[in-house]
Amino acid sequence: MNHRLGIDIGGTFTDFVLLSEAGALQVAKVSSNPEDLASVIQAGLNGLAAQVGCEIPALLGGIDLVVHGTTIATNALIQGKLALTGMLCTAGFRDILELREGLKERRYDYIQPPPTPLVPRYLRLPVDERINKDGAVLEPLNEDQVRRAAAVFRDQGVEAVAVCLLWSIVNPAHEERIKDILREEMPGIPVFLSSVVSPQLREYPRFSTTALCAALAGRLHDYIGRLEGNLIEAGFDRAIRYIQCNGGTTSGAGLRERPVLALDSGPAAGPAAGRFFGRLFDIDNIITLDMGGTSLDASLVHGGRIDTAKNVDVHRYRVAVPMVNVRTLGAGGGSIARIDENGLLQVGPQSAEAWPGPACYDRGGAAATVTDANVTLGFFSQTELLGGAMTIDGDLARDAIERTIAQPLGVDVLEAAFAIYTLVNENMANAVRQISTEQGHDLRDFAFVCGGGCSGAHAARIAESLAVDRVIVPRLASLLCSFGAAIADVRHDYSHNYAAHFSQCDPATINGLFDDMMAAARADLASEGFAPGQMRLQRTMDVRYLGELGVLTLTLPEDESLEDGMGRMETLFDAEHERAFTFADPDCERELMGLGVVAFGQRERQLLEISMPATGNLKPEDAIRGRRQASFAPGQTVDLVVYDGAAIAFDHEIEGPAVIEEETTTILVPPGWRIRLDQGQAWYMWRS
Repeated sequence: MNHRLGIDIGGTFTDFVLLSEAGALQVAKVSSNPEDLASVIQAGLNGLAAQVGCEIPALLGGIDLVVHGTTIATNALIQGKLALTGMLCTAGFRDILELREGLKERRYDYIQPPPTPLVPRYLRLPVDERINKDGAVLEPLNEDQVRRAAAVFRDQGVEAVAVCLLWSIVNPAHEERIKDILREEMPGIPVFLSSVVSPQLREYPRFSTTALCAALAGRLHDYIGRLEGNLIEAGFDRAIRYIQCNGGTTSGAGLRERPVLALDSGPAAGPAAGRFFGRLFDIDNIITLDMGGTSLDASLVHGGRIDTAKNVDVHRYRVAVPMVNVRTLGAGGGSIARIDENGLLQVGPQSAEAWPGPACYDRGGAAATVTDANVTLGFFSQTELLGGAMTIDGDLARDAIERTIAQPLGVDVLEAAFAIYTLVNENMANAVRQISTEQGHDLRDFAFVCGGGCSGAHAARIAESLAVDRVIVPRLASLLCSFGAAIADVRHDYSHNYAAHFSQCDPATINGLFDDMMAAARADLASEGFAPGQMRLQRTMDVRYLGELGVLTLTLPEDESLEDGMGRMETLFDAEHERAFTFADPDCERELMGLGVVAFGQRERQLLEISMPATGNLKPEDAIRGRRQASFAPGQTVDLVVYDGAAIAFDHEIEGPAVIEEETTTILVPPGWRIRLDQGQAWYMWRS
């Protein structure tokens, strides 16, 4: 039977999910080591091979596709480990990257420093050339200046070059000629053209995205080479794909062409998994909460469609390609609680990380963390985590909270722990609001899907504060993103510049541009082995009211035609604008800012269910591990029943207060909630 292998490399653990076409699952979790990928891959494959009962060559022989999510690009951007980048731009537009359209993220914070430009000014070199908005050449390219700039780049040790010229999105001839010259003058140095990376209006997003591609290229190219080399050395010789920031997958060649697509590669796979588990319960509106040791990643699926956005800032740098709308917050099990200079309790974003970790790990950590609060409140075991694989010390958790939080605030330990737990929950609830209610969504229509090892202990309380009544916790919650990688569709995005008032749009021209993009999409998918029946295409339009800064993207089926003019688009845009911003202005002129096509390559057979190696057969009362005291309110404790999740049979209900302990996650069922294990290998929790 053919299999897919999903690999998600995180900062602490690397997750492996082996998925058959019929949905049979095997999973492995090993420690990450970005400096020694070969040993990490070997350890994961060893774990899977042992479960399957075969040697690694036989295991790999049954795998058709490896899909990988990585944090290499995101970490490089956060840590500033970027290639020394040069830029060639039209004379007079050298400072586009630094001016940033005159906007700041915190517009009223007058002392917020600007981000370090991706390309230093002495390496942003102007060249004489000019093309107008109609594509006509007003001033020819000065090739001598390009060659002199190349000499400067060589002398300065530039590792990659971004080429960003005005109106290259209409006529790319000058950018293409510059690339030819740089290949002659700087052989082996990667060159990225803004007309290829981001063919859209507005210089700053286009320049920034192209510069990001150049800055990330070196580390990403090296990483892809090492990963694929290690898999080949292990005996794998079939397709390898990578999770992109848009939630779909692409080839290594696709990432090399546009390295910016690797940003948020790991978390971007979460919504695909969330959508899968939502559909098991006939729920199309999903919020994924992926809470690990360091951070929370929250994302949204509406109507079965993963929420994406363009022209967003990633660690303060503008990205003009579609990205899954993931809100990342420094709220994880290792997030440190502290008293600030004003005497107020704060939780995160600083983390105790995996080492030394929370105080209860007994590795020398002295700070109180969210995990220590869960232990102190009785939500986590006092002696072990991860199904007994990890020994902890509950007394150390209480001592850390007593010393660092309770005494300074003048409260008892339980009240301090409850304050930590409540505050981190509210921080996470605010992150959910930012991607949902602030974007016009009604959270009462949504359910949570939990990922990571910690979400299950917090999801119900977050849900209560947001009027959400349903929570889904997959049994493989801590491997949610690697599962999402294994089931994600191939995705390619195509765009074309087209700007005009609706009253001036030419429907025939627009239809022709759509047809050209869709033909290119079908050809690309066919070259990757997809039959016509496995292809799904969508048309998109970026639209705004005249005078607005931002745009809304309308998504249309592939057979949508504009033969009857723009009237239907006006109605669609007004409705979407009212949903997103609570108002519409039908009397205002609408402006088309760009066209696009989203192309998906899908599995031959849709995955409808999954199965895991072992499932319990006990009634809940026969799977009780014990009881302990837990605190759901300051000054109060209740008797909490602890169940062995792996031993419980499908479809039995458990009433809160209770705790379900699975191998890699703990699920808290507060009073007023009920939970059952569904045959789709997920726990379904609802307010009773």
